[in-house]
Amino acid sequence: MKTIDQYFIQYIQPATVLTREHVTAEVITAYEGDVQAAATQYRRPPELIDQAYVGPAVILEIANCCFDYAVEGKLDTVHFGMQDESWIDFARFVMQARWNAEFYGGNSLALGLEHLFCLGSIRARLDSDTLANTADRALPACLQDQGRGYLNLFEIAVLAQMVEKSVRNATQPNAPDRLFTRKEGTRTVVDSSEALRWLQGRRNFKPTRLV
Repeated sequence: MKTIDQYFIQYIQPATVLTREHVTAEVITAYEGDVQAAATQYRRPPELIDQAYVGPAVILEIANCCFDYAVEGKLDTVHFGMQDESWIDFARFVMQARWNAEFYGGNSLALGLEHLFCLGSIRARLDSDTLANTADRALPACLQDQGRGYLNLFEIAVLAQMVEKSVRNATQPNAPDRLFTRKEGTRTVVDSSEALRWLQGRRNFKPTRLV
């Protein structure tokens, strides 16, 4: 069965650098696209749809919470379970943005928000392996139980906000601060502990911290 991030991962450009301003702008654009798509679908004025949806404030708050974890690495260990619905609502909103663009021609596509969800999911995979029970209890339910003991090079590139080729270059024997790999069947992978060690030396990666 697919995890939610697998619906978005094909659209991800690993070197993308996300900012709160970028996320805010995409939420507003996607929300406006959703309103327009609903107006087209139900043949109602966009103003009435907007009133029914009560504006983008709630999804903006959710997106900022997702940003806190995915980009800033802040894992809330106090409000266990409180984030579950937020991450599901965020995924639903982002999926709807793509559907609106594809089926209604709306200007709603939210590549940055898709990237943000994938970034959070990959971070959760790493945290499940390296923070053990703490991560399993604190992570939103839809991001739990994804640990497998390793990351692939694409996932490391996403976390490091680097192009995948640069990560591959870091695995070469003569590379400074070499990233050590191994084989998992036919795939080249990096043990999660080694991935975390190497990522901590990358300027765009913030290690997860418990708050």
